Amino acid sequence: MKTKELIKPIQSIMEGASKLINEIYENQEDIDFKKKYDESPLTLADLRSNDFIISSLNNLYPDIPIISEEGKEKKIKENLFWLIDPLDGTKEFIDKSEEFTINIALVKDGEPIFGAIYIPTKSSFFVGGIDFNAFSEKKGEKKALKTSFSQENCRISVSKSHQTNKEEKFIEFFKDKFNKVELFPAGSSLKLCLIASGDCHIYPRFGDVGQWDIAAGHAILKASGGNILDLTMNAIKYNSDRNMKINGFYALSNVAFFSQILQQNQ
Repeated sequence: MKTKELIKPIQSIMEGASKLINEIYENQEDIDFKKKYDESPLTLADLRSNDFIISSLNNLYPDIPIISEEGKEKKIKENLFWLIDPLDGTKEFIDKSEEFTINIALVKDGEPIFGAIYIPTKSSFFVGGIDFNAFSEKKGEKKALKTSFSQENCRISVSKSHQTNKEEKFIEFFKDKFNKVELFPAGSSLKLCLIASGDCHIYPRFGDVGQWDIAAGHAILKASGGNILDLTMNAIKYNSDRNMKINGFYALSNVAFFSQILQQNQ
């Protein structure tokens, strides 16, 4: 399978899921939600998007199993599977911040070989794969995605809701390494889109995160010139155990450049 052939079908699926999400977002003044076992919020939009995406993927690709944040799948043994987050940034969705996304990735042999991120409130589509360069599309206008970095200035993508003392110390460390450091708070997988588009250079995350939170952005970032490594600067391997967590990571616009700096902070 050429991952480039997935672009249009996956974009169509994400547009359909986006309509379901936006219907609830626009019609509920106060978003109803309940808490899951891990205390994270769950809304009707999560569930409707999840059902739509799973049904659509099963219709188009019946032989490829699916692991979803909102699914109930048992561990699968296949080395090729979909990894999806039907509504990434549910807290942002509830808070009406507009910074929530849909994430769909295809994983093969532990590597994300295709990834797509969709922003429902902006109708923006980001996509990348192993056999094509990453790009974004909004209202029919396509834009190539290319990472950037500077030896003088550093733009750090940070979470709006997950900053810790480790992140604060990390930022202070970087202020000693660059003439200027700017912070760009964002929700959901938008932080990875900021790096893929060249608007930011690095996103550090020191807490646990679900595989479905970063797999799509990982594929896009690799297709735009960057990468995501774990906190020991090694490759991240995804697997079919839906309970597996990523124990922190660095999303980097340029691995060779930032490796030299990060090694000083080990």
